Amino acid sequence: MVILDKCFYISLITVSITLFACACGGSDNKQGEPSAPTASPVAGRGGPHGPGVTETDIVLGMTNDISGSAGTPYSLITRAIQSYFRKVSQEDGGVCGRRILLLPEDDGYTPEGALEKTKKLVEQDHVLGMIGALGTRVHVPVAAYLNDPNGDGNTSDGIPDLFVSTGWSGWGDVDRYPWTIGYIPDYVTDGRVLARYLNDHLKDKKIGLMAQSDQFGNDYLRGVQDALSNKELIVSSQTIDPSPEALKAQVLATRDTGAEAVVLALPPEVSANVFKIAEAEGYTPKWLVSYVNSPSALAREIGGGALAEQLLKGFEELKGSISTEYLLSAVDDAEVPAMLEHRRIMETFNGPAVSTLSVYGQSLAEAVIETLKRTCGSITRDAVLHAAESLQHFHSSLMLNGVEVTLGPKDHFAIQTLQPVEIQKDGTLKHLGDPVAVE
Repeated sequence: MVILDKCFYISLITVSITLFACACGGSDNKQGEPSAPTASPVAGRGGPHGPGVTETDIVLGMTNDISGSAGTPYSLITRAIQSYFRKVSQEDGGVCGRRILLLPEDDGYTPEGALEKTKKLVEQDHVLGMIGALGTRVHVPVAAYLNDPNGDGNTSDGIPDLFVSTGWSGWGDVDRYPWTIGYIPDYVTDGRVLARYLNDHLKDKKIGLMAQSDQFGNDYLRGVQDALSNKELIVSSQTIDPSPEALKAQVLATRDTGAEAVVLALPPEVSANVFKIAEAEGYTPKWLVSYVNSPSALAREIGGGALAEQLLKGFEELKGSISTEYLLSAVDDAEVPAMLEHRRIMETFNGPAVSTLSVYGQSLAEAVIETLKRTCGSITRDAVLHAAESLQHFHSSLMLNGVEVTLGPKDHFAIQTLQPVEIQKDGTLKHLGDPVAVE
């Protein structure tokens, strides 16, 4: 599996592995839905409008590993967004009297592909803006283009780069990236929430930190270290070499420092290998893991597969580990009204099977729709950016209670509240107190 820039990895929690397999196929476009704007951008009802807006449509762009050629399952996010847009267009009358259309392009999950396809969407298809970009490494050159298309140093002519699916703290530099707004919790925030758990529940324990050697890992190290009450408790801090022999040596080195609690700022495959090495060596610290590691993904990797007995083995090793979440669970919350409605939307409007990725996709799509609703008088790129920045205490239907989107001209981190959870031996998540807000 190719890791989502080694930074953002929303691993699937599927209702069943069979449903997941079925969800990977099918067309992204519903029959009869145009794959490009039906007319050149023109002024529409209500006043002057920008590119991507016609009398009937508002057209947005997104790039992703649509074909799965990079080995990711993230096309499901795009399909879920499209499904929700169809629901809004067909059942709710659209937004500003117009259908909402998403033009997806396959970027092969590479920076070069993402930049090329983004330029096509902006310069040839004339989309109003871009949404949902995935991966820090993939998106950095794209963000540079969207924030300064002419490369002249003047960002006033940028293109909305909304609700990116990467938690790199760098997107918070609004002077450099005034048109880019994050969606998922930034990694520094998650690190701080994990540190608060250490402060409150493990305040006398020696701490080990194991982080990936990139922006993702660096953000977690900074978040944990900044928020720890007693930094002297950190007895080991390592950037990880994921090769088998090097990883084993680093796990044992962490053990030998006496670390009783270990924070893993690693993607699921590497985190799973850490668990397996530690289990084989009889090392049983209190594990705290980044939210990019879903329990089911870790259990599948640890147990060696998706069969029931393999997942149970994985969950047995994970039990007691601490993590965070911010969305409803496709499994634990399967029968709550919002999740039942989500399932109906996905089934009715050609979406994927319900999973963590479909839940995430609809949640992001709801934020996009709320943003567009605030621009009907003049649907321009400037208006879209300012509308996104105006979101305050917005709660998508699929967010946990207490989690919300709050943005501003100088605050481009959408979600900064996370719910600490403890992984149970059956894979369910036990909420630990109230959600933690970090602003």
